[in-house]
Amino acid sequence: MLSRGLLVGALVLLRHAAALGVFESTDFGTPDLLGFYRERLHVPERYAAAAGSEVIAHFGDNFEFGLATAPAHVEDALHDAWLDFARAGRVVAFNNTARPEERTRFWTEPEAELDLAAGAGATIFRMGADWTRLFPDGAAEMDQAAWARYREIMLMCHERGMRVMLTLFHHSLPPWLGAVGGWTNSSSVRHFETFARAVLGAIGADEPLLRAVHSVITMNEPHVFAMLTYCAGLWPPGSEPSTFDSLRCFTPWGAYAVAMANMARGHRAAHEFVAQLGLRLRVGAAHHVPCYNAKTVLDRPTQRMSELLTTFHFQDLIANASDFIGINYYGQEILDGASVALVASEEYSEAGRAIYPDGLFRVLVAFGKRYAGVPIFITENGIADSTDVLRPAYLVEHLLAVRAAIDVGVPVRAYVFWTITDNLEWADGYCPKFGLVAMNRTDAPPGLAREPRASYELFGAIARAADVTAEQRSAAWALVRSHARRRALRPFCRAADGKGALSEPVLRRFSRRDWRYGAREPAAGRAASVEQRLFGRVNATDWQQLAERLAGSWAASASTLQHALDDELGERERAARAALAELSEGVRAGLASASDALETLRTGAARDASDAMSRAEAAAAEWLGAVQRDVAARQRRDAAWLRRAGRALRRAWDGLVRPRR
Repeated sequence: MLSRGLLVGALVLLRHAAALGVFESTDFGTPDLLGFYRERLHVPERYAAAAGSEVIAHFGDNFEFGLATAPAHVEDALHDAWLDFARAGRVVAFNNTARPEERTRFWTEPEAELDLAAGAGATIFRMGADWTRLFPDGAAEMDQAAWARYREIMLMCHERGMRVMLTLFHHSLPPWLGAVGGWTNSSSVRHFETFARAVLGAIGADEPLLRAVHSVITMNEPHVFAMLTYCAGLWPPGSEPSTFDSLRCFTPWGAYAVAMANMARGHRAAHEFVAQLGLRLRVGAAHHVPCYNAKTVLDRPTQRMSELLTTFHFQDLIANASDFIGINYYGQEILDGASVALVASEEYSEAGRAIYPDGLFRVLVAFGKRYAGVPIFITENGIADSTDVLRPAYLVEHLLAVRAAIDVGVPVRAYVFWTITDNLEWADGYCPKFGLVAMNRTDAPPGLAREPRASYELFGAIARAADVTAEQRSAAWALVRSHARRRALRPFCRAADGKGALSEPVLRRFSRRDWRYGAREPAAGRAASVEQRLFGRVNATDWQQLAERLAGSWAASASTLQHALDDELGERERAARAALAELSEGVRAGLASASDALETLRTGAARDASDAMSRAEAAAAEWLGAVQRDVAARQRRDAAWLRRAGRALRRAWDGLVRPRR
């Protein structure tokens, strides 16, 4: 009984602390009770109103399209930390896969990938120069034969009309450095500087190669590497941290902070070296930025902590040493306690990433505001989808989000899709299929046959024209809807806990959710286009106001329902049931009034519509009043100790997580 009482007390305290503003909202907007951001999107009217071959998103001649790879994903003849990790059984869907160590043979047969990338209209090819291959034993001198091969591959790119976006550190630490702590060892900065200076100096001294390089990414997703390697032990070298180390990891003196600081020092050293040489090279970092959402109000502290630790943290450390900002965006992460929730109604990639194009717009706007004037490259965006049903719509909808961000002034200059061909996906092995091109892995020679998917042709059409058309959007979404309506099944590579990976995929149904850009919430442009199609004569402002009022009523209803459900857990069960019955009746009344308003709008009588909406608001206010009065009474009784608790929580929270500007 004592434990239950403490738990209930903690839950009540957290709920009221949230009401007092202890857990502040984020730069992305204010989340509602389900944790989804409600900031108004920019959704151009043309996205919904256009038809046929009409262009709905034009990117212009100065915007570039590209495709991405990484050495650990694609290079054969590479004895790196990931190969040892996989051989030890720490990578799923590896030992049960034909010819896994060949990856995609990019080292010995790069022409296959390069021809596919050029054929898809890419002008940027993102690849890496593997640290382990160039400095296999930690020597002070670079392996010149290995560098000569990288040079040859980069010039092959240029010959095919593409420039190289070169990544130096892409989640693959040399085993000799990992053995002494990797990025948690201060010597890592010196070793990385030696590596970066050798590569950048070789590029700068080679005019043909310098012309072939588009930009240099020093670090790819540094916080992901630090978390999964040093805090979770899920990536090589994979040392499982003790309970104490796990708790200590995210403190200011823990492994995460130390690793992030050392990676930032390595980046700054590389950027400074390029500046000293006066090279025409743009240097930046690529950040993994999901749109974090809390499943419930009690998960908002986790959401806030995740944002503070990851979203801007590394870019803040290198802000004055960046020529561009790289954004890797795959979707939203719905946080449920210490885990990631798999919500039945959401649509997910095979890798367990929730599809959310709206989030890309919000991420771009947030970075555009915080680092005003710095060019932004989408350095990764893609989906694991072996059926190729979701990928066309995923590509189109995220490009619409990019165009909308450009429309509001965010300086996005390039879009690089992940990836060309199905390949090794870190600890998930070969289960998730991210490629525009399928790879048929067989034991029979020659094996690794490539089969372009329909999305490959769509990407090529968009990249060559620098346009997205209404026809492309409608066709892509029709494909998704046809599979969702008949409840079709598809492979899924994520375990039920939202974190673990599977060696053999399970089956999951296509979701019926409309996840297209701008579909989740009313926005001025989308509302206006709906009004034009359905009603014709109604003023757009009237429709927008109606949508906003209905949305507000629904938010209030959700809040009331949450309170009622909370009360069901305690002694007020009878009152809660009465409130729920009242809520149900109020919803029916409110919807009836809203229906009257819509019918009146259809006839064009704006004044009568306003009166109808007033009646709807009055009905809603009446059935909400009783619960609100009850809540207010309880708040008055608890006000004194809640204020004290709120101040204490705010001081503790600020001391732990307030971001450093």
